[in-house]
Amino acid sequence: MAFKWGKVLAAVVTPMKPDGAVDFELAARLCRDIVDNGCDGVVVSGTTGEAATLTQGEKTELFARVKEAVGQRGMVIAGVGSNCTRDTVELLRRAEETPVDGYMVITPYYNKPNLSGLIKHFSAVNAASSRPIMLYNVPSRTGLDLTLESYREILARCPRITAVKEAGTGLEKAGQLAGEFAGVDFFSGNDSLTLPLLALGFKGVVSVAANVVPGSVARLVQLAAAGQWEEARALHCRLLPLFKALFVETNPVPVKAALVAQGWPVGETRLPLGSISPEHRVMVENLVGKYTREGR
Repeated sequence: MAFKWGKVLAAVVTPMKPDGAVDFELAARLCRDIVDNGCDGVVVSGTTGEAATLTQGEKTELFARVKEAVGQRGMVIAGVGSNCTRDTVELLRRAEETPVDGYMVITPYYNKPNLSGLIKHFSAVNAASSRPIMLYNVPSRTGLDLTLESYREILARCPRITAVKEAGTGLEKAGQLAGEFAGVDFFSGNDSLTLPLLALGFKGVVSVAANVVPGSVARLVQLAAAGQWEEARALHCRLLPLFKALFVETNPVPVKAALVAQGWPVGETRLPLGSISPEHRVMVENLVGKYTREGR
């Protein structure tokens, strides 16, 4: 039976203690709360989870601790990608020893690999995995935007890639992707584009905002799936100020500030990401008070 990715996955933050160490206990509690408020699962150690500054040991412990906390109530997708194929495969093999449900693999950043390199990179990941894989295309972070031809070549060679987090901004390409690759689940990588992408045939969203308003993000996707477009548009418009505020500075700086304002002591981001500016902190704090985690 084909793996079911669900419709709403939260790109979860990595809580840090005051000394900068990962707060594994708080990470487990936060992920459990997100799932209990309607999301299908969480992506651990992705961009929002500050994967670039986590060690492989920290990542594998996060994978195990979060899955233990969430159990069968929701999926835990492990972010294992990097800009080094060898390191990506090594982390994936370590993650194979944990009970996670699948993997997310970003296109290699900084290197900007050509198509032949991309094919070999994802083929190596595909060969190392016993679990389904979600490919992550995020041009703003990597300097590389997968073309339709690149998708055709990679997906044809990598049968374990059954989902894509598409964080580009081109709606024309998004419509082509959803139309051409019927066997692949496409997810929005931008909260503000979730509703239009659902209308184009995307399956759901990997959401930053779901850290803060998991119930509302889940409800937005449910309304669209049920064809209740008027209600979905109204909820989208209500959430849009929050969607925008969570990217007023580099993600995950604002979303961590928002969680702290909600009473989740997730701490600061690791350097080189610094603290949110005072004016943006006030803005985020004032805005967060207008929403609830449950979506009421």
